[in-house]
Amino acid sequence: MNINMGMFDGFNQAKEMFSQFSEMQKLQKKLAKKRITKEYKGVSITMDGTQAIKELKISDDLMQDKSKLEKTIIETIEVAKKDLQKEVAAEMGM
Repeated sequence: MNINMGMFDGFNQAKEMFSQFSEMQKLQKKLAKKRITKEYKGVSITMDGTQAIKELKISDDLMQDKSKLEKTIIETIEVAKKDLQKEVAAEMGM
């Protein structure tokens, strides 16, 4: 009798894991469709909900100073990531 109960426990655990996996897949698909665009100091960046960069635009003014451009790109990415994380957390009720 204990063997059967153990099998049911294992089945229920597997069922729960599959359910969680399915929910994670749905969430990833939803995040991949989400887009956020941030403009910061002449750099515009668009990311999806998984933080993948989809578009990058640079103002002509920044093209003259390579080190300033590099720094501004990094800053813009960080600003966009933080804002995106806040939006996603709010949507998930966190």
